[in-house]
Amino acid sequence: MIRRTPLSHLFAAACGLSLALACDPPQCIDGPAQTPLDTAACAAPPVAADPQIAVAHAEWLGSGDLVITWTSFGLECGTRALDVPLTDDCERTGWVFTVEIPAALAVAGTIDLDAHPEVIGTMTVMDGGSGGQTGTIGDEPFFTGQLELTGVAADCVTGVLHGFGSGIADPTLGGPELNGGFSAPTC
Repeated sequence: MIRRTPLSHLFAAACGLSLALACDPPQCIDGPAQTPLDTAACAAPPVAADPQIAVAHAEWLGSGDLVITWTSFGLECGTRALDVPLTDDCERTGWVFTVEIPAALAVAGTIDLDAHPEVIGTMTVMDGGSGGQTGTIGDEPFFTGQLELTGVAADCVTGVLHGFGSGIADPTLGGPELNGGFSAPTC
């Protein structure tokens, strides 16, 4: 026999009012952390990985453009900064950076982001249960610093970030500045 309290009756009634009402506790978008098995197809970056990056992944678009996402927490490959909702229900603190690199620049070499406005970026920064910020400037450049691509292949992109970030000093508004290597398996 299940014993119901007045609170459990209220919860059951609220869940029965509408099928659209979510009765499960809200959850954050989450995915697995990156493991050495995930990056087995990747050449090692020429410098140590930036310890702030928990997961990096890359996507090749039909146009030949390259999308790279870096995050401080686990995300499924293909999840971009704009896909991560800002909600007070998610108790996560962290960040997601996504850049879209035109095909002409998606080759081994260094991209000075201040000199290449065609590299489009988006970021999402979350501050615990206090929401956060998502930033992009339409078709304008968003990130500063340098993105050095050292290995560009169909199954993995490796590189080094030099002073890469939004240029906003406040980490709750602009996320971290990244310096170090990354390995981004492709989706």
